[in-house]
Amino acid sequence: MSRRSPRSIADRLWEVRELSTVVILLVEILFFGWYLWPDGNRPHPFLNLPNAVLILKYSSIYGIAAVGAAIVIISGGIDLSPGAVIALAGVVCGGLFVEAGWPLPASMLAGLLMGVAAGLLSSVLVVAVRLPPFIATLGVMGIARGAAFIITEGRYFDLSAQLVGGWRPLGIPADWVAPLVMIVLAILFQILMTQFQWGRAVFSVGGNETAALFSGIAIGRVKSSVYVLGGLLAAVAGVVLAVVQGQGKADLATGYELDIIASAVVGGASLSGGRGSVMGAVLGTLIFGVLRNALPQIPGATFYDRLIVGLVVIVIVVMDQLLLKRGK
Repeated sequence: MSRRSPRSIADRLWEVRELSTVVILLVEILFFGWYLWPDGNRPHPFLNLPNAVLILKYSSIYGIAAVGAAIVIISGGIDLSPGAVIALAGVVCGGLFVEAGWPLPASMLAGLLMGVAAGLLSSVLVVAVRLPPFIATLGVMGIARGAAFIITEGRYFDLSAQLVGGWRPLGIPADWVAPLVMIVLAILFQILMTQFQWGRAVFSVGGNETAALFSGIAIGRVKSSVYVLGGLLAAVAGVVLAVVQGQGKADLATGYELDIIASAVVGGASLSGGRGSVMGAVLGTLIFGVLRNALPQIPGATFYDRLIVGLVVIVIVVMDQLLLKRGK
């Protein structure tokens, strides 16, 4: 029985992106914990339970949408519309609940249907019309954001005024709704992507579409499913955000697209398709969540958030290309 060389073991560990993502997250937490260490006996502004819950709460909105974005990227596509779909779903949910007097569950369902509609439109443009995914989803992003502004007419819907104080859905504290939804969805789709035929088909289409076609995979059906799923999960994030934050606004989630895609890429999704991880995408959102939380606590560092996210995306994509060439 042959023994694996230390080099081959190191290569395999290097290619396990989830492991490197966990390491980055831990190093990030340790760094900010050290840098923000308070003088005297003052409580730590970063390493405390309420702050950890806050990071998890708002990172989960990105994380829910990043699950769908990661699956789209694994299939070889790209989706630029999650931020706009989040806003549209929140606006529809808020408008029906606040102004139309619909029950909250029905309003939430209507918001989710907006995400399905956006995903269907993206899939038609990509699969039937054969537009490049970048162009197709860029158009859907504009349509969804525009529709949200048309519905609100510059206003916002105050859901918090209609919800009972201390509202606890199914007995769950409001701050834990988004994290629990993200965790459940991440586990569910990690299993679907790794243990079921549909997930293997998504990887095959993203890895080599021609080979997938000759192996009998329905390419159009797989691509359509991932875009619909991406739209639905973005709508889930939008509905959860509207309910937890208590507002439905057309300008919510502006710029979320970069963070969502960056989270998926940092977590292991290759922009070339065929590789990636749902769990990795969720870990990626936590990395950026910690960054967004800690930087404002450092004097003069508040505005470095966007810069760092852009640099991280470039570095990760360059590393991904190097790994791809190394594999070949």
